[in-house]
Amino acid sequence: MLNKILLISFCLIPLNAIADENQPASKRSTGFSTGLGIVGSTGLYIGEDTNLIPVPLLSYEGNRFFLRGLYGGMKLYKNELITLNGIVNVNMNKLDVDDLNESKLAQKNLSKGQLEDRNISADVGLEAIVKVPYGIISMQVVNDIGNASDAAEVKANYQYFWRLNNQWTLMPNVGVEWLSDSRANYYYGTLDSEVTKGIEKYRPNNLIIPYLSLAASYSLNPKIRVTSAVTHKFLPDKIVDSPLIDKDSMTNFFMGITYKF
Repeated sequence: MLNKILLISFCLIPLNAIADENQPASKRSTGFSTGLGIVGSTGLYIGEDTNLIPVPLLSYEGNRFFLRGLYGGMKLYKNELITLNGIVNVNMNKLDVDDLNESKLAQKNLSKGQLEDRNISADVGLEAIVKVPYGIISMQVVNDIGNASDAAEVKANYQYFWRLNNQWTLMPNVGVEWLSDSRANYYYGTLDSEVTKGIEKYRPNNLIIPYLSLAASYSLNPKIRVTSAVTHKFLPDKIVDSPLIDKDSMTNFFMGITYKF
């Protein structure tokens, strides 16, 4: 449960904060926001169930520093078109064996005793945000410093802001995630300790995960905003072929309300 609570804190606030990047300077938020949300996920590993969990939300947008849930950093360079940030964020990829369903594992001839947890971790890296005529292009290059995979990941994303009126904004996104060999093998392959317990040895090595998402934001007034989003990841064959995975896609969704001080 803690994993999903942290996940929504990471996911919801960046949409609001990035939206502020696309507004005139006089309208940007430079203070605190807090609120409440609900998160859900279809799960990824064999035996994971879909859950809906209420969670708190918190963000801070300053002239130099920012905090967006579990994603924070410092603005290193900024002009009218480009922003370069140094960032620290929590990598929420995780497998908690205790949360898996025994009967679903048994259908794949697996048991909890054969599996090992995959831990959440911390990433440090750089982020570049570029304003283009029709939206924002962003890229993150990070490396795990939390002793989980000890490996790198690159994320590229395009986000468009479609302002229907003063209250409604739609934010479609398209992007890809690139995982290095060690990172992909840790989260989607089998560990040596699991192979000794009878699970097939599997190493997907580096891989690319494309995704699509759609967010909607509704401003009740200048301080209160309701946001919802759905993200769908298309898992490549190198993930689907893993003995730990029984899906070819994954969907995350949330809804939240925040108050801007």
